[in-house]
Amino acid sequence: MKQKITTFHQKFGGLLRLTIIIQLIIFSEILFAQNPSFSNYKSSTSPYLQFNDIVEHKNKMLFISSEGVFEIKNNNLSKIITEENLSKFIKTPNNLYVWSIYGEIFEIKNNQLVPFPFNKLVQKRVENKIINSVIFTDSTFYISTIVGSSLIQIDLKTETISNLKLSAYPYYVVKFNGKLISGNNQNTSKNELFVNTNSNSFTIPLAEAAGNSRTNVVQLQDKTYLFSKQHEVIRFNNTSFLNRIFVEKNVEFIFQDSQGKIWFALNSGGIISYADGSLKEANITRYLGNQTVISVAEDAKGNLWFGTSGNGVFKLENEFEHIDANSTITYSSPAIFSSTEIENEKVQSKFILKNLPVDQQTEKPINSKTIRTDRVRQDSLPPSVFINSVKINGKDTTTLSHYELSHENNAIEFNISGISNSPSGIQYKYMLEGFDKEWIYTVNTSIYYTSLAPGSYTFKVFAMNDSGIWSTVPSVISFTIQPPFYMSAWFLLTLVFGVIIIGFLIYFLIQKQNQLKNKQIEEQKQRALASELQALRSQMNPHFIFNTLNSIQNFISKNESKDASIYLSKFAKLMRATLANTKRQRISLKDEIETLTLYLELEQLRLNNKFSYEILVDETIDTQYEQIPSMLIQPYVENAIWHGISHKEGSGIIRIQFLPENEHLLKCVVEDNGIGRENAIKLKQNTTSPSFGMNITKERVELLNSLNGNQLSVKINDLKINNQPAGTRVELYVPI
Repeated sequence: MKQKITTFHQKFGGLLRLTIIIQLIIFSEILFAQNPSFSNYKSSTSPYLQFNDIVEHKNKMLFISSEGVFEIKNNNLSKIITEENLSKFIKTPNNLYVWSIYGEIFEIKNNQLVPFPFNKLVQKRVENKIINSVIFTDSTFYISTIVGSSLIQIDLKTETISNLKLSAYPYYVVKFNGKLISGNNQNTSKNELFVNTNSNSFTIPLAEAAGNSRTNVVQLQDKTYLFSKQHEVIRFNNTSFLNRIFVEKNVEFIFQDSQGKIWFALNSGGIISYADGSLKEANITRYLGNQTVISVAEDAKGNLWFGTSGNGVFKLENEFEHIDANSTITYSSPAIFSSTEIENEKVQSKFILKNLPVDQQTEKPINSKTIRTDRVRQDSLPPSVFINSVKINGKDTTTLSHYELSHENNAIEFNISGISNSPSGIQYKYMLEGFDKEWIYTVNTSIYYTSLAPGSYTFKVFAMNDSGIWSTVPSVISFTIQPPFYMSAWFLLTLVFGVIIIGFLIYFLIQKQNQLKNKQIEEQKQRALASELQALRSQMNPHFIFNTLNSIQNFISKNESKDASIYLSKFAKLMRATLANTKRQRISLKDEIETLTLYLELEQLRLNNKFSYEILVDETIDTQYEQIPSMLIQPYVENAIWHGISHKEGSGIIRIQFLPENEHLLKCVVEDNGIGRENAIKLKQNTTSPSFGMNITKERVELLNSLNGNQLSVKINDLKINNQPAGTRVELYVPI
């Protein structure tokens, strides 16, 4: 109202003779703003609920919370419908609906929720998404989301559910049959708002980075629109962007009442009102302190209702009676304003106090006064701001630009002041960088901070005059609170370094102890395995001796003394070589080949040269350098002679090859053209003599692998010609 009078004065200038009515209206408006009549309502059973939405339905105010739907009974909020996860109302001329955070839509009938038949289908569409808003127009529901980037259309006429595709912008505002809806889209990289008002479409750059945020949109009485995202509020019309403002807290809801006032519900910031809808700082009135306000509504009597998170519902009483838009306030106009003879002019007003005294003859209010509006002007100069004093732990100090403080001096008080030509009070905004996350607004001139943690801080303060103009340069003081010695960097580094060293020493000692223990266990294991291996090698010798003596006995029994003598000579050489090899775990390949040669010659004599043999060594192998386990190949050669060649009709051949498989592996091949394993097994079934040599060799291979961690392996292949057994091929892979 004050701005209206000032504008009128600027238009006409000079003296303005106003009636006492204007004075009463100004006084009443100021009184209404400064001393609002708030009533608070809570649930007696759950006083800390969050009220997400408010609506007037059938002359009753209804409220949605996380526990259901409430109404006011006996000055308390009483639950009339129990249902969790409800979010907002949707009111139509004839019905009242409510939707949940899961996309379910219900109709409220007789204090009961009647679910829509398509709820399960909608739930699948909005799974893993967060709903932003829901509108209903022309028998169609539209659901927008925050996370999930989708605009869902539910057409009740065609009974279909579909996803609408929008332009690839992170945020959108779309109008459907005169109703607006906002939400998030797929693309979050462009950082723009897409607007489609049916008559036109355009984009508006966003000041803050795009992301997933709840949005609000509302159409104002002057046909412009307001869109909010976090701190940012954008005003636009059907064709273009108009302006934007920023508020200190996140905007939860935007509402314009029947008087044209715009209300912003803030997260942890109460509610702010712009009296004339201009969104100018000078027209702000703040209510409800630091409450988190979620919802705003107006009833038929002009009372305003505010739903909060954790503090119930507040009602702001309407102090004035509404009158018709054509009602007027009459004032006397002096001749200085006009050359016409018209003395009375009309001024539109929204409020009038009842029973004002009026002169019946002149129809003018009694006791009119003259107000000098030619001296009323706005302060257009930015104010100055100062930090007058600084108290540390309650003690005054010399005001400096920077302080170095010990950790005990962590309670700071700043006394501030502002200088302006404005006759009314100055407002301030301040921030302690390093502590505050955002600007704090106040009219107090003493700012307190207690129990500050060690660190670097910078205190900044701005002042604002009555015209909404901020000081251009803040007043700044910085200070550093040193940590105690046990929190200092050098102490922490020393401590960390000491812990690391101690931990390393403990780890080293444990590892050393474990290594010693493992070494002892391994040595015991090696000794046990070595003893077992030695025993197996010792078993091999008697086995071979037994077979050889059988051959000598055979010669003697046949009176073949010459052959027996040759056999005994070769046998003696073989025994010496065998006894020498028994004492060693590994022998050179040369010694192994010599031992095999002696053995093969003995077996040739025993079998009357029934077979021939050949031993082939790859030229890249150094037989004197490369070593293999002793007596490893002989059992396979023996097996080839006794079970393969000896039962063969005609002569046979045994071929022994030593080939390099790779840099660390030697391939030993024992191949015969005997009767094969299948026939040998059949013949063996008729005897009771077990094959000691092969069993002992198998155990030796397993023990050698366990003892040395080797990968010694054996492959036995059956040779066939025309699908008939034609011998056996044994491949030994020996680590070297």
